[in-house]
Amino acid sequence: MYGKEDSGIIAGLLWRAAFLASLQILLLNSFNFVAGYVTSVFPFLPIQAWSFLLGFGMGVMALMILCFLVSALNVFYSGVVLQWKMIQRMLGMVEGWHGVQSVLDVGCRKGMLLNAVALKLKKEGSGGRVVGVDLWLPGSGAKGSMSETLRIASIEGVREFVTCKTGNPCDLPLMNNTFDVVVSALCLNNLGEETGRITQAAALQRSRGLLEIVRVLKPGGQAIIWDLLHVPEYNVKLQELGMSDIRISEPVSAFMVPSHVIYFRKPQESREGADDPS
Repeated sequence: MYGKEDSGIIAGLLWRAAFLASLQILLLNSFNFVAGYVTSVFPFLPIQAWSFLLGFGMGVMALMILCFLVSALNVFYSGVVLQWKMIQRMLGMVEGWHGVQSVLDVGCRKGMLLNAVALKLKKEGSGGRVVGVDLWLPGSGAKGSMSETLRIASIEGVREFVTCKTGNPCDLPLMNNTFDVVVSALCLNNLGEETGRITQAAALQRSRGLLEIVRVLKPGGQAIIWDLLHVPEYNVKLQELGMSDIRISEPVSAFMVPSHVIYFRKPQESREGADDPS
């Protein structure tokens, strides 16, 4: 059910590894022939030199195969195993689950975090519900669809605790001061990526997404965000907004880049003008 978002990346990496491995086997089985043929075509080097260069090239290919396989394994581990571990960590950071009535998952995709929250609410018996928001569009591909996310929630046995909405993380279709808890995993770092992750435009989109989380969070509410690369940037913005109890985890490698979990509370009286992303 989960991890399909990255299946195209994994398949591409494995295909490249398989192609190079096939070429490697072909060269290994016909090494002397290839070395002799290359020497006859380019006689300015002796066969020993061409044999050395072919062997070196095969060594480089073997290293590339290993890199592709390690990358595919890392993507699978980060997208499924590590994500599940980080979700459990995020849930453990929430204080007072027994009093939580409303939770928002920003960028819920197939619903791994969404359903984990729903299961927690179910076990607590507080009657709380979780809303998942994502930008489901026709042809969204790996993201799937809202109906698929709800189907998975049914399989997990938590459908009655889950509601899904279509919405842009930078403009959530939700009222101010609505949720006791807001969670988000690997969503904000994707905002504005079409302009390049290090551009000012992308940073502005991430800032808007963060401000939306603050806007819909109730005064006194808690937010936990797991994201790649940009959590120190969020820390600065949250301090500017006057958020309280800000905590950042140690770096955790995910998809071969550093990631962090950041926790904060919205003060009982938050600053006015928090909807200005500048």
